[in-house]
Amino acid sequence: MVGIIADCTNTFGRAIFRGVMRYANLQRRWLLFKDMEHVLSASGKWPKLDGGIFAGVSQQIFEHGLNYCRFAVHCSGGGNPKVCPVVAIDDVLVGNQAAQHLLDCKFEHFAFYGDRQYRVSDNRIAGFKQALAQRGYRVDVCPLQSPDSRERVSHSHRPALIRWLQQLPKPVGVMAFDDTHAHDLAEACLEAAIPVPEQVAIVGVNNDDLLCESAWPPLSSVEADYTRIGYSAARLMDRMLRGETLSREERNFRLRPLGVIQRQSTSTLAIQDHNLAEAVRFIREHACDPCSVSDVLEVVPVGRRWLERQFVTQLGRTPHDEIARVRIEHAQRMLQRPELGLQEIASRCGFTELKTFYQAFRKIAGTTPAAYRRISLIDGTRAKAI
Repeated sequence: MVGIIADCTNTFGRAIFRGVMRYANLQRRWLLFKDMEHVLSASGKWPKLDGGIFAGVSQQIFEHGLNYCRFAVHCSGGGNPKVCPVVAIDDVLVGNQAAQHLLDCKFEHFAFYGDRQYRVSDNRIAGFKQALAQRGYRVDVCPLQSPDSRERVSHSHRPALIRWLQQLPKPVGVMAFDDTHAHDLAEACLEAAIPVPEQVAIVGVNNDDLLCESAWPPLSSVEADYTRIGYSAARLMDRMLRGETLSREERNFRLRPLGVIQRQSTSTLAIQDHNLAEAVRFIREHACDPCSVSDVLEVVPVGRRWLERQFVTQLGRTPHDEIARVRIEHAQRMLQRPELGLQEIASRCGFTELKTFYQAFRKIAGTTPAAYRRISLIDGTRAKAI
């Protein structure tokens, strides 16, 4: 019997639960104990379980639950693989991807709003700083302690948060630890009449649709797709139940985030020339329609030679290269969804022929779509990002 010990009152817990169920339904031989919400406390007697998959619960509940599980998997970026196998998103890569997104928006000033009490936040800021330092940029880290639940309701932390935002050099791209912090930033900017995204562009993490869409403006966010975490955790659990011994690397399994889902909070380009900014924005919104350089020129009133020259000067690549890059970036995200076939992915990314898709993918990503999918889904973060 395998227990799913997850807090399903939030998006994270429900996604983990969904991923575990997706794997379990393929096996058709697990007896699942799914009523763990009735015992989500570190007291009382739990049922004896062959395996327990933990997600979104306190450290106290996790440690208590270990006493009732023959095997356990912890779905937490702060988990300890010496205690039990850990399956989580690679939080350093989360920071890398948020930084790259803001770099693609051509920002030159950057900041981070996090939660210093969590290792996950430390890893995300490390990845954020790492990617930006490689380009010669530094990061302003918010010195404030993350607000507790009472402060979030009363907004007592807002004056200090607004002062920090006002003091940042503008325009600035800000990464938030998660979508809750990103939502807090958006509200602070609205209260202080700081334009988003023109002066402060915000990107969160988790792509929680309710939080992202309820903010104003709607929030861009790094897509983690935690159903993959649940599925991978269940797969590891199945191996342990069958008597397999996991290697040290397999006990600390990190999945690549799927990239930034862009909404209005970063729908800007810190480029002075309006026509160039409009051309880049059009490509990023329509590359998979598909579109061509001629389509861009129908929208932006400039000549082809001017457009080519400005792209190479400002972005370091041609308009055609940018179209291809955006298409393959979309393809990389879709390849990490095992239910999608290669032909469907190629079509969704604007390729009419599978052969053309393979050629473009290999040129940009350095491998084939099939190999990228295999590495991403089985070997975690060894897959190459563009």
